Amino acid sequence: MAGITCDERRNCNDTALGCFGVAYVFEQRAKPLALAQKVLAFTSLLGPVSVGALVLTVGTSSTLIPIMVWFAGAASLTQTVIALWSLSAKWTDSLAYYVESKADNYFLATQLRSLADDTAKSQNAWRTEFAVLETSVRHRTNLDLRVGLTDEEKRMAMRAALREYERPCAACQNVPTSLKSEVCDVCGNFKRRRLKWLV
Repeated sequence: MAGITCDERRNCNDTALGCFGVAYVFEQRAKPLALAQKVLAFTSLLGPVSVGALVLTVGTSSTLIPIMVWFAGAASLTQTVIALWSLSAKWTDSLAYYVESKADNYFLATQLRSLADDTAKSQNAWRTEFAVLETSVRHRTNLDLRVGLTDEEKRMAMRAALREYERPCAACQNVPTSLKSEVCDVCGNFKRRRLKWLV
């Protein structure tokens, strides 16, 4: 369509790229928290259930019972400390936010990418839809800024987005084919720190 310029389509794709990168980072943040919460829920019952199962199996006179009770007590104490930490660190709130932001940003990225490739819409319809999507992106970005991304995460986001959109990095000129970090100040030099989001 002649009415929509290459710059407009490029801007639409750039916005989609940014949304995809942010979504990827929040997805990476959510994974360890989701796993930690599953482990926490599992271990909260592991001690009492294992002692109960042992008593039902071998009876109360077994020499294993005091040992098992000691291990169950130690496990329960550890689990209680971790549960208290999860409450003070607000794991549940953080996980809910990361999942919500991930879903919104992936959705916006998909919509923007689809719009950038759309040649059937009229000029007015295309620009109106882009304006609506831009408003949604600004709103989502304002929310995400409260949580913030580190410089390292921004580089990881850039690499994920460049790989997804098959675009070259502005600095190293490489089109990433993997998510493995390389030496680049725009799309590399990051480490995956799974435990970072548990503290």
